Amino acid sequence: MKKTLITIGICIVAVSCLALNIYVSLAYSVEDLNFENKGDIVVGPGKAELFLSPGEKSTKEITISNRSGMKKRINIDVEDFVASKDSGTTVDFLGKEKGRFSLKDYVKPEITEIILEHGQRLRLPVEIDIPLNADPGGLYGAVLISASNITEPGSIEDNTASMSAKLVTRVASLFFVRVKGDVNEDGALSDFRALKSFYEKGSIPFNIAYENKGSVHESPYGIIEIRNLLGKKVDEVQVDPWFVMPDSIRTREVKWERGGLFGRYTASLTLNRGYKDILDTKEFSFWVIPWKLVLVGLAVLFLFIWLLVWIAGHFELKKKQ
Repeated sequence: MKKTLITIGICIVAVSCLALNIYVSLAYSVEDLNFENKGDIVVGPGKAELFLSPGEKSTKEITISNRSGMKKRINIDVEDFVASKDSGTTVDFLGKEKGRFSLKDYVKPEITEIILEHGQRLRLPVEIDIPLNADPGGLYGAVLISASNITEPGSIEDNTASMSAKLVTRVASLFFVRVKGDVNEDGALSDFRALKSFYEKGSIPFNIAYENKGSVHESPYGIIEIRNLLGKKVDEVQVDPWFVMPDSIRTREVKWERGGLFGRYTASLTLNRGYKDILDTKEFSFWVIPWKLVLVGLAVLFLFIWLLVWIAGHFELKKKQ
């Protein structure tokens, strides 16, 4: 009897473990939500940061929402990314290639393909599994979502009977992983300036360049103070944190939105590197001269002076007569 109970207990445990494994393997879920038709696919979060030790695992959830107004085939891929050399682009994806700080082999989405109706949201677990022999430092990869139209073969939308899908969009969720241990943090503010020395009016764009020579990404942030010709502080602009990849320089633009400016101003940036509370400072001066208004003012002043002279001369002539 005792052996029978033990056997039954073992079977229950085994079945429970099997059921648990099945549950984990089917951990993703699809929700039917009442989305408005926005004509797009939304992926969130756009960025996730993790601090993991060698040999450690973690699971993050991303969501994929179909607001396109039509059924979509969703393909899920993993790629490495690097800092872009194009000022208009944040990162470049590497496709099948591996980056210097490759993460792609350690990122495992629960599924790689699914069809979503309009108004559905996929909640997708993504496992990040860092190997035991991983070196301390930064690893960077992305889960890329490709959405394709689903059309009937031979339909007008297809143009050909052999095609049933057309790629319309590609969205990414970026993963920033820092493997714990001794890392090289080495970054600094490299430039702070405006594009011109003279402006007619606000807004004034400030360009900030930060160079990261370390082995992990950094998130600098700070504040810009603006003072007038007399040295009086007239305003300040917050510089929110932004990420800078290892072995790269990233430039960002911060605008000072203010009207009614006239004269010489000095902008001073105090930037926190994002580690060890190290601060960098730079400043430059610029002029704001609304020359069109100045010309109008000078013209009005000239006419006023001319009118005074004319009146004075005319009055003096009449008096002599």
